[in-house]
Amino acid sequence: MTDTSHDERRDFYRINDTVGLHYTVCDNDIPDAESFAAEIPNEFQLISHLNGIDMDSSTLLHNIQDISPDVSRYFKIINNKIDALARHIVTLGIDDEIKPQAVTLSAGGVCFVCNEKLALDSFVRVSMVLYPSCSGILAYGKVVRCEAMPDTHPQQYDLALEYVLINESDRDSLVRHVLQLQSNYLRQNK
Repeated sequence: MTDTSHDERRDFYRINDTVGLHYTVCDNDIPDAESFAAEIPNEFQLISHLNGIDMDSSTLLHNIQDISPDVSRYFKIINNKIDALARHIVTLGIDDEIKPQAVTLSAGGVCFVCNEKLALDSFVRVSMVLYPSCSGILAYGKVVRCEAMPDTHPQQYDLALEYVLINESDRDSLVRHVLQLQSNYLRQNK
């Protein structure tokens, strides 16, 4: 888990995206590292663990591809089945509270529209699901901006959070996700 200084917030690429999102305003301070680890939903841990296995096995799979393309294709098919099952399990477990939301996303924070005015420097617990990978992100953010949006009824607010507590593996997932979306965008607009 890492703390992100104010100066580092702009060090990360930002992109507009739609993610599964649920947020809760914290009554108290953010939890300590042990309590934070205990809060991470099992569904998020499952996807994170599977993503780690994929990263660990990618070199092996590449080597198998060189030796036996058919075996490599078979392993990729099996991996796709496992991924599909895991995504299904994740979406079943979290559909009740996490809803699709347009956001501006980076590895340093997130911006989205909310229906309540939040005090600057207050803390917010954010659960996100990145699509299509279904990677789950749990983070605590500090409110760095909450401005009323003109001409919205009921009143809505542009909320910007800077992550103050996030697992490093989740930050890495955010970086990969943002870079993948940017790459897709550039490919489509050539």
